[in-house]
Amino acid sequence: MIKFFRPRPLRESVYAALLLSLGLAMLFYTICRVLFFLFNQGFFEETSFSDLLYLMAAGLQFDLSAVLYTNALFLVLMILPFPFRYHPAFRKVVKWVFLVSNAIGIAFNSIDFVYYRFTLRRTTASVVQEFGNESWGKFATSFLVDFWYVPVIWLMLMVALAWLYNRIQLVRPQNINPWYYYPWHTVLMLLSVGLTIVAIRGGIRHSTRPITLSNAGEYVERPQEMYIVLNTPFSVIRTLNKPAFQKHTYFQEPELSQLFNPIHQPVDSAQFTPKNVVVIILESFGKEAIGGYNQHLENGTYTGFTPFLDSLMTQSKVYWNSFANGRKSIDALPSVMTSIPSIQEPFVLTQYVSNTLPSLPRTLREKGYQTSFFHGAPNGSMGFDALMNLVGVEQYYGMAEYGKPEDFDGMWGIWDEEFLQFMAGKLATFKEPFMSAVFTTSSHHPYKVPERYQGKFKKGPYEIFECIGYSDMALRKFFETASKAPWFKNTLFVITADHSATYTYYPEYQTAWGNFAVPILFYAPGDATFRGVEKDRVVQQLDIMPTVLGYLHYDKPYFSFGKNMLNPAEGNFAVSYQGGFQWTEGPYLLQHDGTNTLGLFNYQQDKFLKKDLKGTLPEVQTSMERKLKAFIQQYNNRMVDNQLTVNSK
Repeated sequence: MIKFFRPRPLRESVYAALLLSLGLAMLFYTICRVLFFLFNQGFFEETSFSDLLYLMAAGLQFDLSAVLYTNALFLVLMILPFPFRYHPAFRKVVKWVFLVSNAIGIAFNSIDFVYYRFTLRRTTASVVQEFGNESWGKFATSFLVDFWYVPVIWLMLMVALAWLYNRIQLVRPQNINPWYYYPWHTVLMLLSVGLTIVAIRGGIRHSTRPITLSNAGEYVERPQEMYIVLNTPFSVIRTLNKPAFQKHTYFQEPELSQLFNPIHQPVDSAQFTPKNVVVIILESFGKEAIGGYNQHLENGTYTGFTPFLDSLMTQSKVYWNSFANGRKSIDALPSVMTSIPSIQEPFVLTQYVSNTLPSLPRTLREKGYQTSFFHGAPNGSMGFDALMNLVGVEQYYGMAEYGKPEDFDGMWGIWDEEFLQFMAGKLATFKEPFMSAVFTTSSHHPYKVPERYQGKFKKGPYEIFECIGYSDMALRKFFETASKAPWFKNTLFVITADHSATYTYYPEYQTAWGNFAVPILFYAPGDATFRGVEKDRVVQQLDIMPTVLGYLHYDKPYFSFGKNMLNPAEGNFAVSYQGGFQWTEGPYLLQHDGTNTLGLFNYQQDKFLKKDLKGTLPEVQTSMERKLKAFIQQYNNRMVDNQLTVNSK
């Protein structure tokens, strides 16, 4: 047994040793891909075993690119055409360069064993930027405690990698003729560099180099399978200093604007109504948790975890098919406050965040509104304060302004109950009309509730549901306080979530549409006519800004990638991105990679997306494809040209 674990060296030449070492790294990337699939199998239920084998084979070119990137220093040290590379001290340095380089790559892959469920994407370079203002030590500690098995797996992989690497041993040539050795090994070095560049770029053809994340779409039947093909180091590297959006010319004017036009005109001549506007963004409040949306579950007995929100739905304007435009918290604020979605990467992390932006706060400020934003996290968290300043918010209220550190939950921010009461108190001091927004924090991993509420809220199959119950209670108390204020009945409230919950229990919420299903309610306590449920309309976060402006009878043209829900002529669509574009229109969901349709489903009749209608409804499919391409053209071209306002058209 002892002899079995004692490394027996494979005595090889430099280039044989190099190939064996890189092959080892490739092997461990493949192992990571298998583990990634096993940890996230619930998100790939349609992927058969044969599909998995094909996707794994397709992923090898992405693995090769990532391995060569991460092992660049190791490769350089190995191919230097000098005899000192055989020296034991030099070999020890090379060994540690190899192990450390691959420890980092395998660590990135390992993180996505569990982090994928939060974002439904491979981790990219934007994650580092997203949490750049956060306490890394605190997050790392929380991660290690909650997902302790991930570092254990990583350590086991590294022990195995080191054991196998130790079996490879260079043999120094007995006689080195400098007249032969240096020229020949210089040629081999240059050849190695050339082949490495070709492999990293994905080929020598102009059409295939350099390979990017989107190239994975070539091998998949379902968009989310791209993340099986990809690996995390490749995703991070390829999104570092990511290139600008590419402009498109799918259509010419006026056809382009007829298909999709982000310039909105006033729909009536009614006088502007300066009502207050309060937007409430609830952390991780997916529709699954809300009983009012799910009366069909559990044979009609499902009650959910949000009794207050359920009651508020009966007094609100509700559009049944309601969706987020992204999967991250930093996707939500641009969608809600500026009506700009995140396509592929969070908008706030792109170079285009410096464009002249449309926004609900700035538009209402021009009408004399006081504007504010509330977020109970430490100031600077997620870069929200910077974004709010960018879009015209005058006053930012964070943990610093709250001023009572004893109400900190220990991880994310002030408990929702206390912070929402703080907000209600501040709103009472504002001069009307005002526009304010709040982003709650408590219903977030690690899913805790205050000690005084232990056992008070209904528990579900996942810990998050108890937290949602707590935040729902905090919301109820906020409205109880606000309802006593004189400004209350002169206010339009908009309630939504930043994204759906990380953990979902019912299969329909684990689908391509369910992953984006969030509540969107419009509640006007002083307007009994603005109530009721519309089950045939599709609403998205992008629609909040234009719908609010429509409700207030805003009397000027404005820019928005969404639609005014009070004007049916503006369409019935929603857009999102999950390994590819998703265009929801009426009962249909189109999945598209930007060039070709990947799938078409009637998600209202076929909730689990089992029946692909691609090619069977040509008129529906063509119409949706044209509208999506018009949207992409307007989005990309206007981003590149900085034409995101009415005056820039």
